[in-house]
Amino acid sequence: MDLLLGIILYNIVLTMAFLLGWPYLLLVGTFSGNKKWRQRCGLVPKAQGNPIWLHASSMGEAALIPPLIEALGGEAPEYRTVISTMTQTGQDRAARINPGSATFFLPLDFLFSIALSLGRVKPSALVLMETELWPNLMWLCNARRIPVFIVNARLSDRSLPWYRFFGFLFRPLLNRVGCIACQSPEDAERYRSLGVAPGKIINAGNIKYDAIRRPVSREQKMKLRTDLGFSPEDLILVAGSTREGEEEIILNAWAGLSGGMKLIIAPRHPERFSAVEQILSNKNIPFSQRSKISGSERSRAVLLLDSMGELIDAYAAGDIAFVGGSLVPVGGHNPLEPAALGLPVIFGPHMSNARESAQGLLAAQGALQVSDAGELRGILGKLSSDRGSIGHIGGRAMKMVEEKRGASEKAAKIIIRTIKKA
Repeated sequence: MDLLLGIILYNIVLTMAFLLGWPYLLLVGTFSGNKKWRQRCGLVPKAQGNPIWLHASSMGEAALIPPLIEALGGEAPEYRTVISTMTQTGQDRAARINPGSATFFLPLDFLFSIALSLGRVKPSALVLMETELWPNLMWLCNARRIPVFIVNARLSDRSLPWYRFFGFLFRPLLNRVGCIACQSPEDAERYRSLGVAPGKIINAGNIKYDAIRRPVSREQKMKLRTDLGFSPEDLILVAGSTREGEEEIILNAWAGLSGGMKLIIAPRHPERFSAVEQILSNKNIPFSQRSKISGSERSRAVLLLDSMGELIDAYAAGDIAFVGGSLVPVGGHNPLEPAALGLPVIFGPHMSNARESAQGLLAAQGALQVSDAGELRGILGKLSSDRGSIGHIGGRAMKMVEEKRGASEKAAKIIIRTIKKA
């Protein structure tokens, strides 16, 4: 009865919001295209064979879906999947992930649009990624005996009070899901503090580790080096996802080294390619551009990676990684990608966007943290003079990532087991 009352109150608020906001919704619908608007109203593509419906909010969450689809296929290949997202970038990513299967925008959380979409998809299960908790969607699935799962579940300290305030609605909804597979013990504890039965919650780990590329063979590494214009004996530093103000720091540190270390600079945003090219020219540093290297052409001492989608290959070809956005107050980028490839990872003091990953790598002694060009030069000098340490530190970084893989398989086993029992 508490849940029904909560759902009634929720829909009263939704109706009032709709009455107040329908001109805006009409405007958005007009300019967002007929396809998106139809899907938001519940007219999603019809699906065949009772697929598993996976929902990810945006491109970031959608990027975590491939290992889960692979794990689900390993457990029960007879089940197809469909993917919904909230954003266009998420749609684009989902279409690449799941070619040949339906992808669509998540319907608005009104009873009519959710009921219509469930009738068209007829899912065998609903899988919500991270914190995509939509009351009407979860409630109608429960009413139709469609099991609901929350995978890679997280709950921040900031959002926890909000969910507690609306506990009369979310507590019974969450206690009706099949499983909440949390990213961390802290997330699991936050869900328990909402009154969710402990039996519903598992600490599965973070799927982001499953989504990271695995190490390449020596033959693959040498081919990647050749493609980038380097030789097998070159010692290569890859500065990935650099931001404004970092290239000068990195170049100042690199220029003070002896031993002929090669450098690949990969700016985070393509609109900065020309700016970094100008920096290199102003410093009279000979450099090559990835966009102009072909065949067996050799790269100069510095390679500007002025192309998209090749950073992972550059990491795989390299020996040492510097992760950008960390020497300037941006918050840092993903250090796990080079770590998973067996590279020692260097980053600056600003890693708030990847704090857990950075702390894990530092604790595993697979990463090194610097504060300025002087410290970076010192670290690079030590690594270049003791190449054995590169392998030791990189090995520890790779081991840390490997030990954290497996969240997808844990979630997939529970999902398939529950579906087959239904």
